[in-house]
Amino acid sequence: MKLCPTLALTVLFLLAAPVQANDEGSPTLEGSWQGVIAIAGQELPVVFEISDNGRGDWKGHMLSPSQTDQQIPLTSVSFHDREVTILVEYVGGSYRGKLAASGRSIRGDWKQGALEVSLDLDHHEKPFAYDRPQTPKAPFPYPVEKVKFPNSLAKISLAGTLSLPKDRISPAPAVVLISGSGPQDRDETIAGHKPFAVIADYLARRGVAVLRYDDRGVGESEGTFEFGTTLDFATDAWAAVEFLKTRPEIDPEKIGLIGHSEGGLIAPIVSTKREGIAFLVLLAAPCLPGDQTLLSQSKAIGEKSGLSSEMLALNQQFSRAVFDLLTQPDPDLEKVRDLGARFEKEAKELSADDAEALENLGPILQQQLSMLESPWFRNFLNLDPAEHFRKVTCPVLALNGELDLQVLADLHLPAIEAAVPKGLVTTRRLSGLNHLFQKAETGLPAEYATIEETISPGVLTIIGDWILEF
Repeated sequence: MKLCPTLALTVLFLLAAPVQANDEGSPTLEGSWQGVIAIAGQELPVVFEISDNGRGDWKGHMLSPSQTDQQIPLTSVSFHDREVTILVEYVGGSYRGKLAASGRSIRGDWKQGALEVSLDLDHHEKPFAYDRPQTPKAPFPYPVEKVKFPNSLAKISLAGTLSLPKDRISPAPAVVLISGSGPQDRDETIAGHKPFAVIADYLARRGVAVLRYDDRGVGESEGTFEFGTTLDFATDAWAAVEFLKTRPEIDPEKIGLIGHSEGGLIAPIVSTKREGIAFLVLLAAPCLPGDQTLLSQSKAIGEKSGLSSEMLALNQQFSRAVFDLLTQPDPDLEKVRDLGARFEKEAKELSADDAEALENLGPILQQQLSMLESPWFRNFLNLDPAEHFRKVTCPVLALNGELDLQVLADLHLPAIEAAVPKGLVTTRRLSGLNHLFQKAETGLPAEYATIEETISPGVLTIIGDWILEF
């Protein structure tokens, strides 16, 4: 799903690994190597999948399952006298370790920028795979089609999956699923979870057609994601609605939108720019200006992660200064970079615990500053969601998990209630659920990957029951 950036607190600690012994007993790196890096009070799993490229050399990729589903390519792998060296230029990291005599473990260190930490790896017989029991599997008891539809305004074609209810006598109600921030596939895949596939399966079994699609520039969809803004993505969602109206199986008067995270902001924008949206289901939707959303998110995650009050205060000060610069008519990006350097210097002068947690701040800040300079980020900071919520004319169901640390329920649900015209909105604050609507312990993003549940069944029931009232 798409997760709002949290500036200096959204730290991507990417890892590395390598080796074991083959059936003949000679040392080999072939296989899946899995370990955990402990930093800043959190445990971050890492996986290295390594194989022989057929020419006596090694190739493979790295996974950081709690952070991304992306396969990060290994630049090079060397193995001599049980000494292992792996270079991962994509994240500016490297790993050095030694294969144990058993060939089943590697003991070594991961280095990335100024960060250098111990990383021990164990060999696993099978490649890494998530255990996600809720992910629906074919064959399905309803028709499923791969579809393509045009966004004529953007001059691109979008690709998705349409799930249709089985054996309906009359045209069916339908929904378009809109994902959160960042490039997302049609299932909104994150840490092996496929929440949109789960929602589509549940609603199709209850008689509601569902269209989910790859974001522009993702999967089979055309276009370029990196230059798009929230308003651009709203035109993609509207194109999906227009496509559904061409389908004889769909009731054109009963097409609604389900948006998650940033998608929950896009849905009201679509409904107020175009007529004909029957209802909105908003899952963890932001309704405060972008700077307030990001500042509250950053503080909540930092507090739950155990950062000191001094570090939290410094981060808030840095973030506000950056936001003030970026919301100027012609922002000076060099000043933004200078702020980043100053923040790094001051952060390292704090407590030993904070300094340890921020050892790799340099390269991380560079990644974040690059994101801050994107069209999407500056547009997000200047958007006032309430402006769009006030213009909504259709029924709205807004849900938030009480453990959501990215879009805080206690801030955003009251804002939605205040903005949406009276009598149109129903809000629910759901106990024990995080930003993905999983049953959670802490709500921290690093926890998403450790939870088997993709989405609470109770949330699916709430959504389905509410839609079918119309």
